[in-house]
Amino acid sequence: MKDAEIKQNAQLILDNVKEIIDETGPRLPGTEEEKRGAEKFAEQVKRDVGLDTTTEHFKMAPVASIGFIPVLGYLGYVSAVLFYLSPIASFIMAALLLIYAGLQIFTYTGVLDFLFKKHPSQNVYATLEPKSGVVDRTILLSGHLDSSWCWQLSAINPNTMMIKTIIGVLSVAGIALVSLIAICNGALSFMFWTTNIVDVSAKKIANIGYLIMYIVPIFAVPGCYWLSQYLTWDKKKASPGAMDNLTGCELALATVKYYKEHQDELPENTRLICAGIGCEEAGLKGSLAFCKAHKADFNEHYYNINLDSFRDYDHFNAVKGDTWLFSKFDKDLVNITVETMNEIDVPTPGIIENPVGGCDSTPFYRAGVKTVTIAAQDPRPTNYYHTYNDTVEGLNLPTLEKGFELVVKMIPKVVELDKNQNK
Repeated sequence: MKDAEIKQNAQLILDNVKEIIDETGPRLPGTEEEKRGAEKFAEQVKRDVGLDTTTEHFKMAPVASIGFIPVLGYLGYVSAVLFYLSPIASFIMAALLLIYAGLQIFTYTGVLDFLFKKHPSQNVYATLEPKSGVVDRTILLSGHLDSSWCWQLSAINPNTMMIKTIIGVLSVAGIALVSLIAICNGALSFMFWTTNIVDVSAKKIANIGYLIMYIVPIFAVPGCYWLSQYLTWDKKKASPGAMDNLTGCELALATVKYYKEHQDELPENTRLICAGIGCEEAGLKGSLAFCKAHKADFNEHYYNINLDSFRDYDHFNAVKGDTWLFSKFDKDLVNITVETMNEIDVPTPGIIENPVGGCDSTPFYRAGVKTVTIAAQDPRPTNYYHTYNDTVEGLNLPTLEKGFELVVKMIPKVVELDKNQNK
């Protein structure tokens, strides 16, 4: 692969990212802007690669997971007030909020999505079939087309965002705890205060304990406030999604384009798929829908290289799993990624585990597909991750050049892995 081709394709990636953002702006999950972004991506695939695309539609609840966090904050206020009126009601509400967060926000189960109004979304993909007409293996290159609501705490101060979020969750847990204590104490209060079993000094100590307990919900207010301000649903403030994740979509496009133009370099009997996935930011709904629709295609010869966010030249990483979702991605693909990074002199090739949230590799992992996610993004909180600062101006050609070179050179290695593992 010539240096001129690397530079040319990196420029194509940058230009195509800008083209979509200029037309759609932010593309929040389940919106008309996301739909138009998918249509525009399909037009780019047809124009630049010369392949027809397939669009698969599905329905999902946009704010049932991450988008629900502000509501948790507002309801946290309510549970704090209820504590002074009815500890039982306060405990029930706070406990339900924690259960909801565990099911819908931390683990993306989607079991409570039925409570929300569904919106349409879509996945778009194109297939480059092998010249031989025989398919021995399939490599799916995917990125997600939607962008995120603005994480206001990150935009204001990324260094304190995680601390404030943790305090918010602990505040709701604290309300649940003191409510439970109040309920238990209330059951014994009549006996406690109407008998002479307890002396006066013990009663004074108990009064101090009650006073402290009844002050606790007041200290939960700042945490609930930070949760309520965690993100905004205002489209005007939403992330344009240049890094996260039009770069991944356009990198997949450029890779398939390269191999269509150099089919002699594409390993024999290898099918490539370029996919723009919807609604990743709403609980991986697009990749879940894709796995459901293509379950019959998955076998030991099916691979997914998920491309998610290419901006930071000094932070190329193979993502080996999602901690919160208990997913572990394919070790061989992770090793191939790092091996190729070293071959092309990526400054700091690394392996990380996604510490919070999830990526589109997890549904493929759960479906039995060998998968890895690749990113060039500072894993620490930044003011451009999921904020209005994720713009085209923040991208740079050197990172896109390395990303393109990396993925193109990984394809033959994945094919060799398939041959060795399935002899």
